Formats: sequence, structure tokens, C-alpha cells
Amino acid sequence: MFDFLRIKAKAIVGLLLIQAVILIALGILITAYRSNEVSDSQLARGEGIAALVATSSGDPIVKFQNHKIRELVKSACSTEHIFFCAVYTPKGEIFSEYYTADKSDYPEDKTVFVQKRIIRDGEYLGYVRVGVLKNADTENRGFFLKIMLPALAAAFVFGGLAMIFFLGKSILNPVIKLSRQAQDIAEEKYTESGDNGRKDEIGELARSLNTLATKFSQLQNDLDQQVRNRTEELNISNRKLSDEILEHGEIEAHLKTTLEQLSFSMKQLEKAREKAEKSSRFKSEFLAMISHEIRTPMNAILGMGELLQETELDAEQLGYVEIFRGSGEILLKIINDILDFVQIESGLIELVPVPFNPSEDMQSVCKSMAHSAHAKDIEIICDVDRSVPHQVMGDPVRVRQILMNIIANAIKYTSSGEVAIRLTLEESANDYDRLLYTVRDTGAGIPDGIQGNIFDSFVQADSTTAREYGGIGLGLAAASRLADLMDGEIRFESARGKGTVFYFSIPFKKSSYETAGNVADFSDVKVLLVDDNRTVREVMGRRLLTFGIEASMAADGNEGLEFLKASSSGKEEYDMIFIDSEMPDMSGIEFLKRAQQEKIISGLSAIMFSAGCSEEERRNAREAGADQTLIKPVFDADILRCLQAADEREKPIKDKPGTGMKILLVEDNEDHSRILELFIAETGAETIIASDGLQAVQLFADNDFDLVFMDLGLPLVNGVEAVSRIRELEQQESKKPAAIVALAAHAFGEHKEDCRQAGCDGFISKPVRWDTIRATIAALADGYGLPAKITLTE
Repeated sequence: MFDFLRIKAKAIVGLLLIQAVILIALGILITAYRSNEVSDSQLARGEGIAALVATSSGDPIVKFQNHKIRELVKSACSTEHIFFCAVYTPKGEIFSEYYTADKSDYPEDKTVFVQKRIIRDGEYLGYVRVGVLKNADTENRGFFLKIMLPALAAAFVFGGLAMIFFLGKSILNPVIKLSRQAQDIAEEKYTESGDNGRKDEIGELARSLNTLATKFSQLQNDLDQQVRNRTEELNISNRKLSDEILEHGEIEAHLKTTLEQLSFSMKQLEKAREKAEKSSRFKSEFLAMISHEIRTPMNAILGMGELLQETELDAEQLGYVEIFRGSGEILLKIINDILDFVQIESGLIELVPVPFNPSEDMQSVCKSMAHSAHAKDIEIICDVDRSVPHQVMGDPVRVRQILMNIIANAIKYTSSGEVAIRLTLEESANDYDRLLYTVRDTGAGIPDGIQGNIFDSFVQADSTTAREYGGIGLGLAAASRLADLMDGEIRFESARGKGTVFYFSIPFKKSSYETAGNVADFSDVKVLLVDDNRTVREVMGRRLLTFGIEASMAADGNEGLEFLKASSSGKEEYDMIFIDSEMPDMSGIEFLKRAQQEKIISGLSAIMFSAGCSEEERRNAREAGADQTLIKPVFDADILRCLQAADEREKPIKDKPGTGMKILLVEDNEDHSRILELFIAETGAETIIASDGLQAVQLFADNDFDLVFMDLGLPLVNGVEAVSRIRELEQQESKKPAAIVALAAHAFGEHKEDCRQAGCDGFISKPVRWDTIRATIAALADGYGLPAKITLTE
């Protein structure tokens, strides 16, 4: 309200207002006190008049002197402030009454009545009633205007002047002076004021402001000096900056020139990149084309070799066939190594993790490599530790590729002895299992001089023996790069002349579809194992233990006969015997013949396992008393099949597994088509041939097929498009879906994915082998679906 006033004016106005309030309240109190005194005085006067009339009325009432009573009443009303007087009988009857004016002129709120009893000699004669006017307000108003108001005005004026003088001199003027000093300090005028020796807060404030002014003055001086120093430094910096600006101008000009050169270089690099990408695409296309062009004739060469071997040939002709067939296998291995290495180096390989059984996968690889090992009279041994999980998540195709390269390398550099492959659980965590594949051979070993670069491209264990062993040195390089892709590692231990041990370790994610292990228990079956190789005995013993069988073991044929003799005498009765076909002291067939002659094998189920297990060996073994013959190495599935058939006679082999099946073969190459037709004919299936994709679709529309072999590189309509149209026909005509297997000379990841999306169920890379065709048709005929190694998975 008073914000616009200065502090002195505010203080004066405030003090005057406070003084006025105090004086007004005091005047009101005095006036009220005066009013009460006047009212009490008037009431006392009325009571006095009433008492006088009551005393004087006794005799006239007794003597009935009414005129005296009237005179008394009238004389009482002549008194000031008495407007009414009356004398009443005890019953309230009027003796006499008198009004000084009309009764309506005196309202009740302006009057007050006083009564007094009339008593004479103790006798109640009546009472007197006197009316008194209440005119205290009139007297109070006069008192306030004539006396109180002048006194209050005088007190307000003189008291205000006294307070203003005192406050101004002792408080307000010093505060105003200090305020001006503070304003001067804010305006950088550091003046000092005297405190006049005051000891109160104002004196302390004055001394504090003086101290502050002194410090600010010193600080200002210091700041001015610093500003002068900084100004000098800035002047020096400005001079340096000017020099630097000139230098930067020169650098900018140089940089502009450099950027122009860099822009030119970037354009050149962009052109080089486009050229490199074009070259990479060309290499990819060339690789696919050359793969197809090389593998297609290789398929004809190897296929004709397999068919030729099945014909009646003399020894010389059979030797010629073995030569060109073996050379074809070597050439195919070299081609596969080159193509795989180029795929890896070009980044064309993609890992496809799927759930798979690592034990079965490794056994499958060992089985496929057994032929090349047995051809060199090398024992191949496969062992799986019982702690290995039954299923993991990974890319089984790439794992098999690494294993095949390492095992093939071990077989190549081993002249005699054995190649042992073992799978163990190296580490198990919450979300992964690390498996360790160990491949040990008894070959030549790796010289110390090249052990550091054995995984480099085109490096062989011994360049001096390259002519003897063949190959181009890409197998281990490809295996090493594939292991890196799967976060695995390959290492080895080797000594010249003592063989080599390769270790391949890779982490696999745990599978949520973990399958149970062997649930069959054959602990009541007594088994005798006869083999001269200690490693084979140990591995076979561990495999039999997985079925609850603790087998007896003999290190040679003579020891095995002794076990059987003991069995026939009742010491240890055997239900089954496993015999190696080739032992130093006697062959497996000779062992069986001697056991038959000595009549110590009757009632036993005899199983002989051999490296080659040709039809002639099977026939000789059956004639000698063998119930079954197995191809080394022997796996869990082989053992289980033998155990389940221990009490049954071996069922005759089904020579024609495809009898009753109808197969569509789509192949544009006549030689290849002829070979595949012969392969399929051997299974007993009916074959219809199409030479292009359009003809294949038309034949499929007119017939019902169980299986389709579809080449991808077809004229008119390519294989992928033909498969898509076939699948559309099946949906439109509600046909039973046929199994479709793609045949291709190139096996890149994108080709397999295109085939899978088009509707293919399987994929076979050329050259196509007889055993692959037979296994595919037999699996479908038995209702098992396509074999796992050719099945396309998402």
C-alpha cells in the first residue's frame, strides 16, 4: 500500500497511525467511563426524589390529604431529568400522578423508573414511582466535543512531533545514511561513514559497511590490475592468433588441394570396389558353373566305374577299373577341396544351426571314411564317451566337413596301423556344451619345420612326399577356417615318425529337444569279443557297456577258442561272440571253422566284423557259421541290431528295396541320366525320365510318383521353377506329396535355400553315388523318410 514511500515517510506514517489508534481508543474509554458516571448520577437523583416523596406522603395518606399528595408529586416533577411521579395504593390504585409532558414524548428506551415503598409505623401504605429521563448521551457528546477532542488533538500533534524527532535522529537518519553508503558501494564509490561511536546494531552495520567498502576498494584495485595484465596477454595472443590465421589459411589451401586429391582417390576406389564386386559376382557365377561342368562328367566317370565293377571282369580288367575309379576319387577330392576353400574365402558359407546327435553324426563320418582306410589296410576306430549329450544345436554339415578333412588327412599320411576318432564332453555350462573331437593316427607325423603353418593354404605335411600322398594342401586350411566360423579351435600334437593327434573343440548350444539315451538293457546277455587290436577291444567294450554288457575279451583267435572251450564246460556260458575277420594268428573264418569242428560254438550268435565285407566275404562267413557280418567300424546301431536279432534267424537281405515304387528322373545330360537310371533300376523301382523342366511338370501332372530326382540346371524351365510348379499341381489336384530330391553340381548355401523354399525335401551334390541312391529309395520304401544327411532343414 505504501510501497511508493521512502523508509522515513513509511516510518512516520506508521507511527502516526499507531498513535492515532491509541488516542482514539483512549478517548472512547474515557467517554464510556463518563457516560456510566452520568447515568449513575441520574439514577441516584431519581431514587432520592422517590425516597423524599415516599417519606413525605405518609401523613397525607393517613389523613387523606390528597391535595398535599398532588403538590408533592408535582413538586417532584419540577426537578431536572424527572418527567413523571405518581403515588399508588398497595393495590396499585393511583393516589396521584403527574407528567411534565405528554406521555408519548418519552419512549421507554429513553427512560428508567424508580420505586420506593411508603411505610409508616411499620404499616405498608403504598409506593411511589418516579420516571427519570436518560439523557447521558447528550451530556457525553458535549463532554467529548468540548473537552476530549481538543485534548486528543493536542496529544496527537505534540506526541507525533516528539516521536518523529526521536526516531529521525536516532534510527531513521543513520539508516538512510547507511543506505546511501551501500548504494555508493554498488556504484563502485567506496566511501566510508562515521559510526559516531554507536554500540548498537546500527553502529555495527556502519562499521561492517566501512570494512566492506575497504575490501571492495582493494578488490577493485586488484581486479583492475588483473584486467590490465590480461589485456596485455590478450594483445599478445591476438598477435599470435593473427599469425596462426595466416598459417591456417595456408593449411586450408593445402587441405583443399588434398581433399580434391582424396575425392579423386575415393572415386577411383569406388570404381575399384564396383569392379571388385563385379569380379566377386563373376567368380561366384564362374565357381557355380565350373562346379557343375566338372562334377557332371565326374559323376559319369565314377558312376560307370561302380557299374563296371559289378559286371563280370577278369583280373586285368578289374585292375584297370580300380585305377580309373581311384584316380577319379582323388580328382573329386581335389575338386571338392578347391571349391570348399573358395566358398569359405568368398564368404559364401552360412552356418545353419539345427538339433542333431553328435555321436551318430561322428559315427556316420567314420563309416563313410572307412572304405578309404580299409583300402590301405588301416584300422579305423570310432569311440564316443558316455558323457556326450544325445542332442545339441549346431551345423552338422560343417562339423562333418571338418571331421572328414581331418580324418582324410590322417588316413592319407598313415601307411599302417590305425586312425582312432574319439568324442568327449570337454566342458558343460548352463547354455552350451563344448565337445572335443580327437583324431589320432600312427602315420608319418608332421615335421617340426612346418608345424607353425600347417593350417595355411597349399601347405602339406611333407612337400617331399606330395607325389606319394597327393592332394593340394587345402583340407586342413578349410577345416581351420570353418572351425573359426563356429567359435571353435583346432590344435595338434605331432612327432616325426610317431603319428599325430588332432584336437577339434567346438561349443554347441544346448538343445531343448534333448533325447534320451539307450533305454535297452541287455545286461543278461553274455558276450565274447575276439580282436587282436587292443584299442578296438577297449572301444567295443565301452560301447557294449552302454547296453549293460560287460564283455569278455580275447586278444587273438587261440585265446578266443580257450574262452569258448571254458564256456562249453559250463564255467562261462556265452550268448554272443564278436570276431574280427583279420587276426595275425588266424582269420575270423578260420576261427569259426575250428570252433565248429570242436563243437564249442553251437547255440551262440556269431557276428564277424570286417574292413571290406564284400559279398564273397559275407558268403564265406555264413558258410563258416556267422549269423551276421558287419563293416568296421562297428557302432551302437550295429550292436543294437545284433542284440535284438540274437534269438532270431537273420532275415534274408532285401535285394530290391524299391520294388513297387515309381520314380521320376529329371536330367538333361544323357550320360548322367543313363547312370542314374541304372542306379535306380538296381533297386527294383520303375523309372520315368524327363530331359527338361517343362516335360517333368507335364509327366508329373499325368502320373503319380513316389520320388522325384530333379537336376537344377535344366533347359526351358530350370529345376527350382519346375519344383515350384509341381508343388502347385499337388495342391490344386490334391495329390499325395511326392518326395523331391534336388541334384546339383554346386552345393552353395543359397542354392540349398532356393531348393528348400521351392519345395525340395532333399539335396544331393554331384557326383551321385550308388549307395546314396539306394539308401534314399530304401529309406522311403521303409517309411522312414529321406536320410538325414541329404534332408533339407530350415
